[in-house]
Amino acid sequence: MAEQISSPLQAGVRIGRPRLGFALTAILIVFYFGFVGLGAFAPAVLAKPLVDGGTVTVAFAYGLFVIALGVVLTGIYVLIANREVI
Repeated sequence: MAEQISSPLQAGVRIGRPRLGFALTAILIVFYFGFVGLGAFAPAVLAKPLVDGGTVTVAFAYGLFVIALGVVLTGIYVLIANREVI
């Protein structure tokens, strides 16, 4: 006789942490749309070099920051969500 496997949802176990996920997503959205907003409404700010005489612009640094923030927030979510089953 085959053993029936139930999903965690049927067993009443919550998977992940939706409030944490929404909060971290909201943080990333704020920074992302800040970047897009600066590009749309204040492109001169993004066009400035990061240091006087340099070739790296604020836009490049901000874009890398948004990407790195996404990776960091994902790591934070994974660490907290996998800490224990609720």
